[in-house]
Amino acid sequence: MKMSKKTGDILLSHGTLDHSIYYSNELTGNQGTMGILNLFELEEDEELMLGQSVFKDEDHYYEVMKKTGSNDMIAYLNQHIKDIIEMDKVISSKFRLV
Repeated sequence: MKMSKKTGDILLSHGTLDHSIYYSNELTGNQGTMGILNLFELEEDEELMLGQSVFKDEDHYYEVMKKTGSNDMIAYLNQHIKDIIEMDKVISSKFRLV
């Protein structure tokens, strides 16, 4: 959690519009819909969190990522997170505003 917040702070300092972290509180569907638990299973000792970084557009995303590429703390956090998180269980996606 601390690493996610620190990474978000660095992204914000390099131009990201917003960075938020959400804890899950209901993973089952309602009103006839599927929930996240219909897509994958969580172990008892696992917790689902969602991180969201907001950019103006795709060009802005690449601009910010280029700036953070030379940030030593981001490089350290990216390496450190791989040591403590099972990256094959991390889901990453990009969305664009319609």
